[in-house]
Amino acid sequence: MDMEIVTKGGLLVRGVFALIIGILCFVVPVSMEWVVAYLVGIFLLVISIVMGGISLSSEHPPFHRWATFILSLIGVIIAILIFVSPIWFIVLLTFLVAIWLILTGIGDVIFAAAMKGAPHRFLLWIAGVIAIIFGLLIAVVPFPTQGTLVVVLIIGIFGVIYGIISIIAGLIMKKDEAIIAVTP
Repeated sequence: MDMEIVTKGGLLVRGVFALIIGILCFVVPVSMEWVVAYLVGIFLLVISIVMGGISLSSEHPPFHRWATFILSLIGVIIAILIFVSPIWFIVLLTFLVAIWLILTGIGDVIFAAAMKGAPHRFLLWIAGVIAIIFGLLIAVVPFPTQGTLVVVLIIGIFGVIYGIISIIAGLIMKKDEAIIAVTP
């Protein structure tokens, strides 16, 4: 059996980070290409470290733990590359963000399906579907000249929607409540 834990704080932190990134993409879209590179790097680093820690401390079957750990390691490596060379990231932003959003969306949809009886399950499912849709949209943006500005605006839309949904899901949860989703 596979077990995942979602906490109110985890959903709220994820939502606030996504919402901040989304709003900034609309406020200063041209300069946000660089800022988004660093913010996505920070967001990806934090989420990947948390996900890696959870995978190492969980009681999942070894395959699930290692698959989650490897995915988190890839996230950490990408985050470090972003900090080392933001220009490289801006050029590869379209593909990196698209892949990350698609994988995150698939994970959220699977996680929501496993959370039988949770009152906010449908919100996580919607957030996952939105992540997949925006990941696919980013993947087909014209590359690289106008693509990065379009990507910034798409990330802005995604960040606002995903952030609001994650915050609402976190607010629905009771204090100190942790949802444990068990999948076969």
